[in-house]
Amino acid sequence: MATKTSKRTGESSTTVAVGIRIDPKIKFALDIMGRLQKRSLTAVIEWAISNAIAQQSLDFDGNTLSSVLDKVWSTDESARLVMLAHHLPEALTYDELRIWETIKASDYFWHTYPDGSFGDDFNRLVLSRVRGAWKETLDHVEKHKSSPTIVAMTPDDIIADIEF
Repeated sequence: MATKTSKRTGESSTTVAVGIRIDPKIKFALDIMGRLQKRSLTAVIEWAISNAIAQQSLDFDGNTLSSVLDKVWSTDESARLVMLAHHLPEALTYDELRIWETIKASDYFWHTYPDGSFGDDFNRLVLSRVRGAWKETLDHVEKHKSSPTIVAMTPDDIIADIEF
């Protein structure tokens, strides 16, 4: 998705452009809603989508999608994936699941126990390491995408791209 850039250099808009196809009857209804609500077509569509998100129930605990989005959303892609994996793992795509499973399998991203072992207790995740090695993690997952099993990352995989 492309982010619109304002006229001031380096400043990004808070909206993204999305192209959609809709039935002419739905478009007509949206136009009428806009007239009645004194809103633009874009504002009516945003309003309708926001209402749909607020009403979308998540079967497992009665929360709405809207309430979980507040916990998951981040402008940082790595944090967003980690929070999605933690709060709504069933919504992960296959590619996102491969990234998350690689993170879970790689001790670098976790506080280890005194015996050197680690688990996937979310509270022991070192998010700053996930952020710092995000590009390397994506590259590693891409490199091993044809592997039938998850290939854990090692510190060498992470520092290999760092120039001294």
